[in-house]
Amino acid sequence: MRDGVREAVTEVLSRVEIVPVEISDREFPDEYWVLVHVAPSQVAVGQSSVGLIEVAVREAGVNAADLVVVVRPARTVEQPPASAVSQGRLYRSEIDQLIQLLEARSRTSDALPSLRYVEDPRASLSTVAASRHQFVFGRRGVGKTALLLEAKRIAEQAGYVAVWFNAQVFRRTTPEMAFLSIAEQICGDIGRSLGNSTSDVSSALRALRDRVSRMRADGQADSNTVGAVVPDINAALRDVLKADLLRLYVYIDDFYLLDMSTQPAVLDYLHSALRDCDGWIKVASIERLTRAFDSGTRVGLEAPHDATTINLDVTLEDPQAAQRFLERVLSDYTLAAGIASPRRIAKPEALARLVLASGGVPRDYLNLLASSIVVARKARALAREVGREDVAQAAGQAARTKRNDLEQDVGDDSAQKLLANLDGLSTIVQGEGFTYFRVRVDVASGGAYEHLERLVDLRFCHLVSTSLSDQHRPGVRYEAYMLDLSEFADIRLKRGLNVLDLHDGLWTWRLTGEKGRVEPLTGTKFRDRLRRGPVIDATGPDLVLARSTA
Repeated sequence: MRDGVREAVTEVLSRVEIVPVEISDREFPDEYWVLVHVAPSQVAVGQSSVGLIEVAVREAGVNAADLVVVVRPARTVEQPPASAVSQGRLYRSEIDQLIQLLEARSRTSDALPSLRYVEDPRASLSTVAASRHQFVFGRRGVGKTALLLEAKRIAEQAGYVAVWFNAQVFRRTTPEMAFLSIAEQICGDIGRSLGNSTSDVSSALRALRDRVSRMRADGQADSNTVGAVVPDINAALRDVLKADLLRLYVYIDDFYLLDMSTQPAVLDYLHSALRDCDGWIKVASIERLTRAFDSGTRVGLEAPHDATTINLDVTLEDPQAAQRFLERVLSDYTLAAGIASPRRIAKPEALARLVLASGGVPRDYLNLLASSIVVARKARALAREVGREDVAQAAGQAARTKRNDLEQDVGDDSAQKLLANLDGLSTIVQGEGFTYFRVRVDVASGGAYEHLERLVDLRFCHLVSTSLSDQHRPGVRYEAYMLDLSEFADIRLKRGLNVLDLHDGLWTWRLTGEKGRVEPLTGTKFRDRLRRGPVIDATGPDLVLARSTA
């Protein structure tokens, strides 16, 4: 085997927690084949990484005109079963592959892109590719990273320079050090796109990259020194980033992980460096955890003047569209695992419940399906399909993970305040006999409304209607929300709860404890049911029950 190939393949597979059983190669005229044998249950995950393996093998020095990587199951000796206990369809090997694939590829990154990009109807790729600075907003897991990664792939195919950063690596640095890191990589990547050119433009970029690198190494990163180098960076970039010559895209993922006080400065430095260049900033973040512009100091990137916004947060307001989109995403995973359709392993009502439990968030949807399969296996030896109650139990188990996400996103002090509001809200709403509620939007809101918005961002509540009128008081309008399923996953223990559910993407209503009573909420019935939900007062410091709903 050629030098470095085995190491390259092993390193890529380690990212998805696969240890290859055997790696071999075959050489033919103008062809080089790499054969990778892995455990049978890991074949689907390994096959989804073939593209990354091919890139790594070429970087290891393979220059064959045609490079082919094949992932196969390792030969195993079948052992007779210890007992003749019958097991259902959910115990088959392809289900094991599906679970591993869902767990490995539901969270995307630059190193491990999505299995196959499914375009979200809320944001076209052509919009993201526009020559404008842009913010892509959405909750965790809605597909911001997948969207930017697909845009980056298309940009690279078109010959543009695409630079990727995750803001998490800058969490413990100053805005100045973060900008210098970005500027150094920009200069380096543009320089590499020019090859071994000896032109003045190329020489200037190399010199600038070395200068920025020394500033970082020497700790020369205060506002004065960085401010002094920005004009030089801008001048060098204007010489090369010109229309019909060379274009640059800078992608910054998880921007909300930076301290909000430092966010405007990072964007301002970068915006200044790219001023009057064919260079564009694309930022993925959570809107209410983002402060892109400081109006007092005029520092930052101001929307809509300097940048446009794309919002991926429209979810349960159109549950039918959400269910269609999510099942399209899931179909790629089931097909990769050798399963004809999601409906081969999950009942229709379970797939609908997955939409509800995930709030329409793709990552939550995929992870909850994997967890639901595990729940079904534990509950029933003859499990053939995932049922609605399996999804409910998996959603309850996922609550701890979501609370950990909250603490990571907003910090300890804010997290405790938000969790207190969540617990109080859940107690109030369920105490009134509902799992959904209303909030007035035609009155001034206080700090409690901001807490509610953050609970929505963090998927503890889901917006189901942005504009609900009051049939008795003209001009009074509400937003309608429902609690996340994890807040009432033990619903069978409670009687008399008004619950919203989905059937084939359409809303239904039922009252717990009354078996068989399910009402389709067609026409105006959905609006009428929402109007019966309790009203939560969000005008003060805490979310409380409104004194009067009349």
